[in-house]
Amino acid sequence: MHLRDGTWTMFLGAFTTRFSVRIVEARLPGDAAITDDSWKLVLDRSKRAAELGAPPDRHAWDAAGMHTPSYVRGPGVERIYYAGRRTRKITGPGSRYALGCLEHRDGSWHRLPGPVLTGDAARPSALEPFVLHTDGRWRMWFLSAIGETGRGEQPDYQLRYTESDDGIRWEKPETFATTEEGFFDNAVTSGAEGWRMVLARGTNLYGTRPFPGQGLWLAEAASPGGRDSWSLPQRLLDTDAGAEDWYAAGVCGPAVVTESDRLHVFATGTHALTPWWRAALGRLRARRSPPAPAPYFLTTGRFTFCRS
Repeated sequence: MHLRDGTWTMFLGAFTTRFSVRIVEARLPGDAAITDDSWKLVLDRSKRAAELGAPPDRHAWDAAGMHTPSYVRGPGVERIYYAGRRTRKITGPGSRYALGCLEHRDGSWHRLPGPVLTGDAARPSALEPFVLHTDGRWRMWFLSAIGETGRGEQPDYQLRYTESDDGIRWEKPETFATTEEGFFDNAVTSGAEGWRMVLARGTNLYGTRPFPGQGLWLAEAASPGGRDSWSLPQRLLDTDAGAEDWYAAGVCGPAVVTESDRLHVFATGTHALTPWWRAALGRLRARRSPPAPAPYFLTTGRFTFCRS
């Protein structure tokens, strides 16, 4: 979520009709406020959502999927970092993810040919990057995992933090949040009161029971960096109690915009576990086409918090 060339712009991952995930862009009208929810996807010549920096062929390292884009403007360069899937397997220990990068040149997004950061032997997947450039350094928080959590499995997530001089070659990461804390991803923003970080846990995609509590957490810092820079995270949103259906199974992928005493958090919500036939029946009653058959349904929405 960024004010880019005077227009609020959203980069997000979208599931395509070819059964892959690609990065797309949505924008608000040029004079719209961040609280205006009339987002429109940027379309290509065929009137489909334009895919940014899509892999050139099915043999590319990230051809199986690209998601969780993180836009950042650095010295003389605009980039989108993202999680790329290296295997056809989506979940479990057999799944492998790494972090890639797009650069904006000559009016379009160009994909770097290889990943900029990979996992290690103990935790071979790197996902969910959040990158910013401040004080002359590139800074990245990302998820380190054995693999994406599958049906019936418990999450095993660890957030890590690293820095770089150029945004391509990264230093050895340090642990930012432990597996016991269970944070899946985060977003960082600055304002008059300093820096704020919103953290989320991975959503309960498959309705696994028991499962760690879901929601959003908030931490603050005078300057961004490793864990010692930040206050103890405090729960900002509890999605396990009184949540609307569209985010009742948790939220992830936060993006944060500060506005005076308000904090706007855009996030991906996982719908309460709903059989496909029931979802289809509800849409048909509303004279809408049925949803695509899927084990879960995701929605992007906005929360606004005011400091009390």
